[in-house]
Amino acid sequence: MGITQRPPAATEARRPVSSIGEDLTTGALGLWLIVGLFTDGWAHLHMPGLETFFTPWHGLLYSGFAASAGWIGLLAARGHRRGWAWRLALPMGYSMAAAGAVIFGVAGFGDMVWHVVRGVESGIDALLSPTHLMLLAGAALLLTAPLRSGWARPSPPGRPSLRNELPAAVSLSLVTALAAFFLLYASVFAGPAASAAYVRVPEGAPGHHEAEAPIVIGVVGYLVTTVLLIVPLLLAERLERRPRGLVVVLVSTVAWLSAGANGFTDYGLSAAISVTFAAAVSEFVVEYFRRVGLGGPMRLMALGATVPILLWTAQLIAVELVDGLSWPAELWSGVVVLSALVGAVLGSLVGWAPQSADRIGTSATLR
Repeated sequence: MGITQRPPAATEARRPVSSIGEDLTTGALGLWLIVGLFTDGWAHLHMPGLETFFTPWHGLLYSGFAASAGWIGLLAARGHRRGWAWRLALPMGYSMAAAGAVIFGVAGFGDMVWHVVRGVESGIDALLSPTHLMLLAGAALLLTAPLRSGWARPSPPGRPSLRNELPAAVSLSLVTALAAFFLLYASVFAGPAASAAYVRVPEGAPGHHEAEAPIVIGVVGYLVTTVLLIVPLLLAERLERRPRGLVVVLVSTVAWLSAGANGFTDYGLSAAISVTFAAAVSEFVVEYFRRVGLGGPMRLMALGATVPILLWTAQLIAVELVDGLSWPAELWSGVVVLSALVGAVLGSLVGWAPQSADRIGTSATLR
């Protein structure tokens, strides 16, 4: 089914509503763009002599963008043919995607000029280049169109199903992967940080900060990746739009794309397999919380704590099997507990809502 027909005069100002199939098409084209992005990232990591903008990997990335932008244009044309003015022709949730296409296109041209003038970045500067950050902003607006569209539609009665929420789930997973790409320098999936030797240098002694720097970076990676994965899941749970399977879809998308960008190393593969399995276990655990009637805020806190416990325990087991854990027990167990605490705090913040005076039993009046 395509875009709905023109509404009656009383609701003429409303926009068209996209179908699930149209949102899935948007998501599929977004996947094309994201695969191109991670493939281009792989090329920059494994081909340090790359000195041109015109590469097959850029071609994959920008063709995905062109297809996405063309699809947005087609949806606008469909709406206009059905009687909506051009400014209202895009489906609900897609106007920001049109803005994203413009931003991405301008940033892409600017990136080409930047590379021609200044050459090709070869390190963390590639992720912080102004034109690349503009590409990030434009891509995020494009990728989240099915999310905005899907969550704007009323949810059917009962528990959301992955079938009905699939476009939004794909959209949420892709935009999380987009953020993960630009945070690869601070990611659990960048490398087995817990296998790095822990050299103890007393506080205040020469070389203390240098000895602890790799450990600090590793701990930050766990915390950053925890926030990256937990916030989207908590948002979906808070809005009652988290279907069964979303944890697996989101976590596995980030893990496997990150492993691909790093060349599918032994660690990358083992980490992707282990966290995908842990995400599947998480689905059963968080479903149990729902079945026993755990209240909304408490359920959000439980979800925020449980997922990182299971993910990082599985990931650390993978590190031990592939490279061997070098962190002392205080570190590798502590980083799991710390990540769980961060997730629980995020859950409490997402679940918090101010209570009105009548709900907390006060008769005070504002003067």
